[in-house]
Amino acid sequence: MSQMIPLEKINSWSLFVERETQRFPDLLEAHCWEDVYKEGEMIQKIVTELKASDSLATLNARLRYFRRAEMVRVAIRDLKGLADVAETLRDLSDLADALVSGALDWHYDEMIKRSGTPIGQESGEPQKMLVLGMGKLGGRELNFSSDIDLIFVYPEKGQTEGGVRTISNDQFFTRLGQAMNKSLTEFTPDGMVYRVDMRLRPFGQTGPLAVSFSEMETYYQIHGRAWERYALVKARVIAGNQEKGEELFDILRPFVYRKYVDFTAIEALRELKMMINAEVKKKDKHDNIKLGPGGIREIEFIVQAFQLVHGGRDTQLQGRQLIPMLTALSERQYIDEKTKQHLLEAYLFLRKAENRLQEWNDQQTHDLPTNAHQQQCLAESMGFDNYELFKKELAVYLAFVQTEFDAVFAEESDDAVEDNDFKQACLSNEIDLEVLESLSLTAPEKVVDILNQFLTSRSYTHASSDAVGRFKAVLPVLLMGLQEVENEALALERVLKILSVVMNRSVYLVLLKENLHAIKHLLQLCSLSSWMTEMLVKYPALLDQLLDERILYEPLELTDLKQEAHHILDESFPDDESFMNHLRQWKHAQVFKVAAADITGHVPIMKVSDYLTWVAEAVLEVTAEYAWRFMQRRSGLPGGFDFNEGMPFLIIGYGKLGGIELGYGSDLDIVFLYDGVEPSASSDGDKPLENNLYFMRMAQKIISLLTTFMPTGTLYEVDTRLRPNGASGMIITDLKSFEAYQENKAWVWEHQALVRTRAVVGSEVSQQHFYDFKKAFIAKPRALDTLKQEVVSMRQKMRDSLDKSNSEQFDLKQGSGGIVDIEFMVQYLVLGHAHEFDELTKWSDNIRLLETIKSVELLPIEEVEALIDAYRVYRTRYHRLALQNEKSLIPDEDFKVERAVVEKSWQTLMG
Repeated sequence: MSQMIPLEKINSWSLFVERETQRFPDLLEAHCWEDVYKEGEMIQKIVTELKASDSLATLNARLRYFRRAEMVRVAIRDLKGLADVAETLRDLSDLADALVSGALDWHYDEMIKRSGTPIGQESGEPQKMLVLGMGKLGGRELNFSSDIDLIFVYPEKGQTEGGVRTISNDQFFTRLGQAMNKSLTEFTPDGMVYRVDMRLRPFGQTGPLAVSFSEMETYYQIHGRAWERYALVKARVIAGNQEKGEELFDILRPFVYRKYVDFTAIEALRELKMMINAEVKKKDKHDNIKLGPGGIREIEFIVQAFQLVHGGRDTQLQGRQLIPMLTALSERQYIDEKTKQHLLEAYLFLRKAENRLQEWNDQQTHDLPTNAHQQQCLAESMGFDNYELFKKELAVYLAFVQTEFDAVFAEESDDAVEDNDFKQACLSNEIDLEVLESLSLTAPEKVVDILNQFLTSRSYTHASSDAVGRFKAVLPVLLMGLQEVENEALALERVLKILSVVMNRSVYLVLLKENLHAIKHLLQLCSLSSWMTEMLVKYPALLDQLLDERILYEPLELTDLKQEAHHILDESFPDDESFMNHLRQWKHAQVFKVAAADITGHVPIMKVSDYLTWVAEAVLEVTAEYAWRFMQRRSGLPGGFDFNEGMPFLIIGYGKLGGIELGYGSDLDIVFLYDGVEPSASSDGDKPLENNLYFMRMAQKIISLLTTFMPTGTLYEVDTRLRPNGASGMIITDLKSFEAYQENKAWVWEHQALVRTRAVVGSEVSQQHFYDFKKAFIAKPRALDTLKQEVVSMRQKMRDSLDKSNSEQFDLKQGSGGIVDIEFMVQYLVLGHAHEFDELTKWSDNIRLLETIKSVELLPIEEVEALIDAYRVYRTRYHRLALQNEKSLIPDEDFKVERAVVEKSWQTLMG
């Protein structure tokens, strides 16, 4: 019967197949999809072709070609009923293995040409990276439109040999991983290959991209957490030396599978599932066949719970694939045969439905469709006459899975507060001091006053009975949690300020009620930061971030930030409102995570600005890309545009953005430029524009996307006054005009500002053009006396108009001996001596510039180190003040030593 399903029907069930076969009709030919691959055949074919690529462009094109061709093949075979679920999952996994392996091998060979062969310091043998596939890829159970979870590992530390320049193995493999990821994730006209998630590696986003075997072993011995055991159950070497992979798993096995029967695994999985349940409730994902009740994740949890509990003693349970493990559980009598059979049927049905959902439009979705046409297509593709019949069968499977899950994960008690008298007392509408006697509080009177003020406030007295009931359920845990924070009265006051905002949006109270551990994080963060409290008051949706401690205190690195932001762009374009709201929500969440990690000490203070700057870079990149697509739809491509050179639009970051020193609430100093096209040439669209006007509209669109006030706030305040001729100048100029302005008209203070610049958006070609100019211009010889006079004069003007210091307070930024004095000295030294020392043109941030000044001995080493120390402590306090919503004014007696150091340097150098 399946053979009789015509390809026209397949097209109606899959927009993806229809779209791709219209672009590439030869993919419809029978020889492309009718045969089954033998074991390993697909991988060998693709890896051979990829390794033979004669250039990076060829490799990237072939990666995308094979991805497209094989995905169309898999979809046709699946929808025609030619492939069972097992074949489909295997082929999708083999495709990922092949594409990752081919990319790894090609980039490895290229890296060797440049940097030599990495050699192990103990064995003396050549080293090659292993790529671990995690999750469904590790289990060879990848779904149709999945991203891939990877970890990069290499056997030994050491150095390269035989290259132009020797580098360490960790540098080699980090660069290799970065190059490989770029080939897989970069968006080109042919799309991308995979979304790659690296967050499961040791130390998550803050950890190195590639780690050695010994580092892996040390990490899991000392830092390994329960969820990481769960993640490693499915880990598999998908690329690299399989023998070395066995060596690695011998090292990791004791961490994953304990030698004793380990029921702590049930607790860990229950907590994971609680977080997932909260996600389901929060995002109304009850029609989500992966995360919803009775969904795929619950079957996986059932199987992996038994594996983690018993796998240490029963090695037959140490498998990666779910279906063989279900059989093993039955054979070894952990579950009965009937349960196993029903779970297997449910799993195959749900995985088949999952693939059909994703084959519709090649999107990673698990939500059942709401559109009637798509519902009917899904039902037909699953073998049902209508959607109601499909839903009826689905409901039977979901109900069975949920019943089994509840039986395996039945909780003894989720009651976080055992004292019933205390709980009863918390139900009152007025709390007495005696209620708190059992708690170890330092200021119970203050706590009672604050609580009773809240209980008589309008937000509480006018709340619905459901909301009040949910608040009462949360209150005992909230009061108990006060024992673990400093400033308990302040913490409670701030938390109640947030709850007063959400009393009538009690979905958030449900979130806290169902995730009582989140209250601990809420109290801690509020006790430490007024700024975080205000963020939660403004954007209560950020409470979601408290659900998962793993991601709450682990901000994303730049690559992952850009990847997530690009996903928002692709989901939203061309809907301005959707894009602006989603990007704002996302940006707030990322900054919130940075602040959470900052104030709890999970990231060092000098890394905070990096994270905040990376968030801004990701936002600027996707906002520029949105505006670029927007302009192309309206007016085509700019005149003279060269596809090979990429988008000719540049955003230059000045100030804190340029210096990688953004703080909380910093605005963005940016200048817009375009490069490589003539200003007077015209675009090629239906409504052509001259290039200068084209890019002016694009810049205006970017500013609008960034600054328009939405229900979700704004993204950033933007300051473009550092452009040529300031506020009276054109909002954008071409790079040649910018260069001419800097050469002939710019003031010295504008040259100083140029020292702190970076190209944060733009094609590699255009960015290089900017840096070539910047380097040459900064390295011009200058008369030191004239330069010093101009710098000192500008500093005095700033101090006269901006310094808020007085007899009691010191202005950390503008005061004498403060931050700006250090910055001006650095800028003076760079502009005055870059013609002697090329290294001074390399960096834009003050710390690395000071390090360079030290290395070339422009100032005594001790003096520079003292300036670096002063700058660091100033920046630390600056961040701390921002987190308390306080201005950069500190008591006059603070930092006397540091201020004296800076003032002495200023007098010696600039006086």
